[in-house]
Amino acid sequence: MKEKQTFLSQLSKRNLLSLLAILALFQACKENTILPSDLVPAIDNINTFSTDTFTLITNNVYQDSILTGGIRNTSRISNSATSFHALGTIIGDPSFGKTNANIHVEVLPPVANFSFKTDAPGTTRTIDSVVLILPYVGAYGDTLTAPMQTFKVFRSLKTASRDSAQYEFTKDSTDNNLLSSLSVNFNTLSTDSPIVNGIKLVPQLRFKLNNWFADSLQAQIALGTNGAGADFSKYLEWWKGFYIQADSNVGRTLGYFNTYGARMNIYYRYTNTSLLPDTALDVFSFDPNYCNRFNNINRNYFGSSAHYFYNSTAPNGDSILFLQNEPGLAGLIKMPYLTQFENVIVNRAELHFYAVSLNNFTDTNTFHTIPRLQILQTDTVGNDKIIADYSLLGTTFVDGKQKSVTVGGFTLTEYKFGVTYSIQKIISEKDTNFRFKIMGLNTGFPAAYRTTVAGSDSKVDYLRPKLNIIYTKIKK
Repeated sequence: MKEKQTFLSQLSKRNLLSLLAILALFQACKENTILPSDLVPAIDNINTFSTDTFTLITNNVYQDSILTGGIRNTSRISNSATSFHALGTIIGDPSFGKTNANIHVEVLPPVANFSFKTDAPGTTRTIDSVVLILPYVGAYGDTLTAPMQTFKVFRSLKTASRDSAQYEFTKDSTDNNLLSSLSVNFNTLSTDSPIVNGIKLVPQLRFKLNNWFADSLQAQIALGTNGAGADFSKYLEWWKGFYIQADSNVGRTLGYFNTYGARMNIYYRYTNTSLLPDTALDVFSFDPNYCNRFNNINRNYFGSSAHYFYNSTAPNGDSILFLQNEPGLAGLIKMPYLTQFENVIVNRAELHFYAVSLNNFTDTNTFHTIPRLQILQTDTVGNDKIIADYSLLGTTFVDGKQKSVTVGGFTLTEYKFGVTYSIQKIISEKDTNFRFKIMGLNTGFPAAYRTTVAGSDSKVDYLRPKLNIIYTKIKK
């Protein structure tokens, strides 16, 4: 508080009014509101100046703990219909190595105290098939020449409570009894619409489960109130879910599936009470009020370019930042001398990063670059939080979108961040613990996309990241 009083006491009346107007605007700004350009004074090099010579030190760090299931604070992934889960493997990405993703998902009977259609006395029911279905949403990686991938389904033995948090590193526990195995061609999956009973369905994975599961399910339902069909909690005690495992040794694609829409179809024949043969379909579904789902995602950078920069502590920073959507690599940005800058009114502050490639961008034809980066505030011990600029100035102002720009006669791909409020706070409060962190913005597709940008130790001056500040000096 003393620091703020000292800072304000240095303001002239005119500049104080200007600053108060800007601060009032910060408080009043809503989402997608851009700071009006007429509030940024013209650069006259008398009162208002521009500089981009601040020292930045950028290092690669690993960013984990992405919530993929359950709940953390008030964020419940299991209830989000637009949070999809990855399944598959990418190997051979020359810049980022290997990614493997697996899924845990649960389904429940349509009602508590579930029973199959009533059989005529003295007749038996025949289950023809039980099929676990995951609707297909899209894919990341190779969808033109990708090799076939094999997915296997096992019984989950571990309770994954929807009232606790599951992260990308959360592992499931399974038995060794294979329930199903399916070979998938991501080159054609988006157009492979299965036809069932003459009806063309949306693209999906359909795992026909082993007959022993159908027998076990029937036995539980036959127990009535003493069995798994009595209520939802008993069912989940008996069958804790399915674990769908991707072969970690082959693949160039991650598929994304709507686990919120997961279901299990039970097709069976029986003799109805009119003594006529009949067929039926019962559907068990993912219920967000009772069920849970999560993603297990593994990154391995060994043998890739990123391996040599992983969790770097190079004192001058890294020459390249390897950035991924969570979980994965992020860029840590330190500004060691910014707190030594004189107290000024920050009219606008922007961070600029420029894409580079180790493979002449040929690999980005398959493994596409991040369309939008996000920027976080962190500190010396890694406590991350969303920077206040998002809420005060809006996502459009903070930006982070990929765009093409011309710098020094060169056409470059740029990621730019408006960080006016944060920079003002660092300068005013002399906060030596403040750092930025940048990574891909997760839009419901975990582990998709990656980008390489020049770091602070790049040998090419115009590619190095820059902090540009337009500021007005405070008259004393």
